[in-house]
Amino acid sequence: MQKLFLFLFPLLASSWQSQGKIYLRNPSFEDAAGSGKCPKGWHFTYKGSTPDILPGAWEIMFPAQDGKTCLGLVIREDGTREDITQTLAEPLVSGKCYSFTLYLAHAPKYVGYNKPTRLRIFGYSEKGGKNELLATSPLIDHADWRQYKFELSPSSTVVHLLFEVDYAPGVLFKYKGNILLDNCSPLEKCVRA
Repeated sequence: MQKLFLFLFPLLASSWQSQGKIYLRNPSFEDAAGSGKCPKGWHFTYKGSTPDILPGAWEIMFPAQDGKTCLGLVIREDGTREDITQTLAEPLVSGKCYSFTLYLAHAPKYVGYNKPTRLRIFGYSEKGGKNELLATSPLIDHADWRQYKFELSPSSTVVHLLFEVDYAPGVLFKYKGNILLDNCSPLEKCVRA
C-alpha cells in the first residue's frame, strides 16, 4: 500500500498544479454591490477614485456576465480615472507571451458618465507604479457583454497587473465615460503557430 501511495502521490500532486496557468483572485469581481469600493482580492491606486461593484451601485442595474456582480470604472472631465490592480500569484516573465480573456461592456447610462471608453492593461513590479503598458482594448461602445482576448508580452518582470479606464483613441478633450469588466480567465502562455 505504501509503495502504491509513493507512486500515485507525484501524479496526484502534478494534477493539482496550475499546469502553467496563472489564476487571478476573484476574477469575476464578486462582492456586495456598492459605490466607491473594490471587490475582494483587488485594490485601487488613485486616491479618491474608486471603482463600483454592480449591479446596484448608483442605482445602475446592469447585469453581470458571470456570477452576481461585475465592475464599473469611470473616467472624468478633469482627467482623473479609476483603476483596479492585483498582485499576481506568479510573475509574468520578461520576453514571454501570456494571453487571457476578459468580458467588457459599456453602460449607456451611468450617472452622467455615459460616453464609451477603452481599457488599458499595465504591468509593474514595484507598488505605486505602472511602468509598462501591455495591452489596450478597442473602444467599448456596446451595451452587451463581449469577450476580448489580450496578449501580454512584458519587457521586464511583472508582479502586478493593473486595469485602467482610458479615453477613446485620438480624442483631444477629456470627457465623462465608463467601462464594465467581468469574468477574467486565467493567464496562460500564448499558443503560437
